[in-house]
Amino acid sequence: MKLADKSEVVRFGEGGEAFANVGSYLSARGLFAPKVSLILDRPFETEEGEALLAMFKDFAEADTLVVLIQPELNAEAKKKIPKNAVIERYDISYQSEKPEQNVFALTDAFAAGDRKKSWILYRQMIENGASAEEIHGALSWQARAMVLATKTKSAEEAGMKSYPYGKAKAAAGRLGPAAAENLSRELVSLYHRSRAGEGPLEDLLEVFLLRKT
Repeated sequence: MKLADKSEVVRFGEGGEAFANVGSYLSARGLFAPKVSLILDRPFETEEGEALLAMFKDFAEADTLVVLIQPELNAEAKKKIPKNAVIERYDISYQSEKPEQNVFALTDAFAAGDRKKSWILYRQMIENGASAEEIHGALSWQARAMVLATKTKSAEEAGMKSYPYGKAKAAAGRLGPAAAENLSRELVSLYHRSRAGEGPLEDLLEVFLLRKT
């Protein structure tokens, strides 16, 4: 994304940060770049994303690039779009759904502890053009969901939808609270190790999947 050149990109939504954390990143500096760019992936398909409507004015005034990806906007959202916002429309009907299906299959295999399937799906995604950062984000989200599931009693309490919460709860039950937290910490550490020059994220992540799932 050209607009996000020379900035650290933070993704919100499935596989990324929670939408509730968007405000804390506005006008923030990145760990590895002078600016942060925010990508909000289909926020209005979630309950917490609806709260972002009240932040549209803040997005316009902040010194932060905010990219909102949404198939459709309702009338209320359209009214609140800032005048200086840039709107672009894309026809993606021709694109295959296979990459999205693969990332969900990978996070499911990862949560289930299926090392072989996780590695096979990982290699397929890499060979089909997925980035290691994208995959790392999806796995990190799954690990955080598992940790959250160990600390809550319901999807509503966790702020998650019932289906992904149920899967995370089952996976966390298999691992146990301590192991789930350790898994999440290791994924965070993995990213920073790559940034520190210990090796390409793609290679470090592959070793991690073979060793830990």
